Amino acid sequence: MNLPNNLFILGRFRPCHLILACLLLSSPFTLAQTSDLNQALHIKADSVEIREQQGISIYKGHVSISRGSMLIKGQLIHITHKNNDTYIINVEGTPASFRQLNDNNEEVSAKSQKMTFSSATGILTLNKQARLIQGQNQFTSEHIVYNTKQDIVQAGNNEMTNDTSEPKRVSITIQPKQEKPTQQD
Repeated sequence: MNLPNNLFILGRFRPCHLILACLLLSSPFTLAQTSDLNQALHIKADSVEIREQQGISIYKGHVSISRGSMLIKGQLIHITHKNNDTYIINVEGTPASFRQLNDNNEEVSAKSQKMTFSSATGILTLNKQARLIQGQNQFTSEHIVYNTKQDIVQAGNNEMTNDTSEPKRVSITIQPKQEKPTQQD
C-alpha cells in the first residue's frame, strides 16, 4: 500500500510526531492547575491519522486526551497545530466532555455535542446541548463560550426554537455559598 508522505497512520512513528504532540499542549492553560503544565500528555484512541505537512492529527473512536487534571473525551477529535505554538482542538461526541481542576482545586467540567478549545485565546466553545459546571453552579444552553483566562462565561444566542418564535433560553443554577460554622471559645 502506497501512502502519501504527508500521511502518518498508527504503526509508522517518526520523532517529529512526538515533537508535534509535545508542542500541542505547550501553551499554558490558565484553567489548569499550574502543575498540569509539567505533566505528560496521554492520548488514547481506536485510530489516528497525522497529516504532518498540514499540522493536523485526527483521532477516532473513544478518544481521550489527558494531561494532569485535564481530561477531554470524544468520538472524533481533530487537533490543528500552527506556528509551532498555537493549536485548536475540535471535539465531537455523544456528548464530548472536558474536565479540569483549577489552582483552587475546584473542578470545571463541560459537555456538549461539539466543542472547540483554542490555546491561543484560552476559549472553550460548546455547541449543541451545552452544559458548563463550575463547582456546584451550572450553565446550560445551546451555545456557551467560556474564557478560561479571564473566567468569563457567555451563554445563549438568538437562534429560534423549532416550535416557537422565541429564542432558545439559557438556564443558570447558582448555589448559595455555604457559611462556615464559627467556633466558640
